[in-house]
Amino acid sequence: MKRVLIAAGGTGGHFYPGLVAAQELKARGWEPLLIVRKDDPAKERLEKAGLACLEVDLGGMPRSIGPGLVAFALKLIASMRLMSRVAKDYKPALALGMGGYLTFPVAYAAWRRGVPVALHESNAILGLANKAGAMFGAALFWGLPPAEGEGKVVGTPVRPALFGRKDAGEARRALGLDPARKTILVFGGSQGAKALNAVPAAMKAAGVDAQVLHLAGKGKSEETLNAYKTAGLTAKVLDYLDDMASAYAAADVVVCRSGASTLAELAAQRKTAVLVPYPHAAANHQDANARVFETAKTALRIPETALSDGLGPALAKMLESPTTKGYDDLELPPAEMTTSLFVNELEKLVL
Repeated sequence: MKRVLIAAGGTGGHFYPGLVAAQELKARGWEPLLIVRKDDPAKERLEKAGLACLEVDLGGMPRSIGPGLVAFALKLIASMRLMSRVAKDYKPALALGMGGYLTFPVAYAAWRRGVPVALHESNAILGLANKAGAMFGAALFWGLPPAEGEGKVVGTPVRPALFGRKDAGEARRALGLDPARKTILVFGGSQGAKALNAVPAAMKAAGVDAQVLHLAGKGKSEETLNAYKTAGLTAKVLDYLDDMASAYAAADVVVCRSGASTLAELAAQRKTAVLVPYPHAAANHQDANARVFETAKTALRIPETALSDGLGPALAKMLESPTTKGYDDLELPPAEMTTSLFVNELEKLVL
């Protein structure tokens, strides 16, 4: 049985595509070992999926000089030594980095032992960890058409539950919404996004007639719900919703950040969207991601600073005439084929 090391720790945007790839590799007879951060909450999900994992005490690199940078360097060296021992004992046939900060020590350890290295960059520009990992002669795969650089576009794996599209009315009814009303889905990732609380005021100012499903993030639902009540709007506000397939199905228009996994899900569901890039993302990669979808006319990109003036009119126009034809122009494989195509490419590296 061939073994594969998968660095999937860090944010959910790195973890979930790594999880899906691991499940496909396991189904093909591989033995995956996922490398995650210490005390990673995703560990429980891996255990349920029957996938082995190893926790590594390493966090993201500080962006400024200070004591934190010294602590990071020490942990990085320790993680490189640990992964070198793992690579020696585990004897993987392949190492895969999904772009999080654990990618570098895994790629380094594999390179030292002559093991093929593959990197998946889900964003439109190469992240720091993948830039470092690329020094080891890795094969590079992209989740989005890159703003610049070489490599093969394979898309970003998404959960199989998001391949199909449910009936909108049934999904709304299941979520406690009016099945006949136009619906806007708002979410900012697992932690929420306070900036998206501009939605109620923008809808009120533009006279947008729609109900809202807003996923506010842990501990933020009460404040968000009050904003809708103040605006006199109908909204269901939740901290989090695991059943994103129903959330997407219920929506006529989506308002969200432009992280790569979110965009992969939007493409799978072919949803009209307003993208609000997180302005503090490393190298402003969310803005680069949003521009890919904006160019294809699948979404409208609105910076946080322009929400108060631009969001309401945009929502009104999109609800009146939603369009998804731009998805045909995106250079991405269909969602249900992405994981298989990606793993096919991975297997070619060890033939």
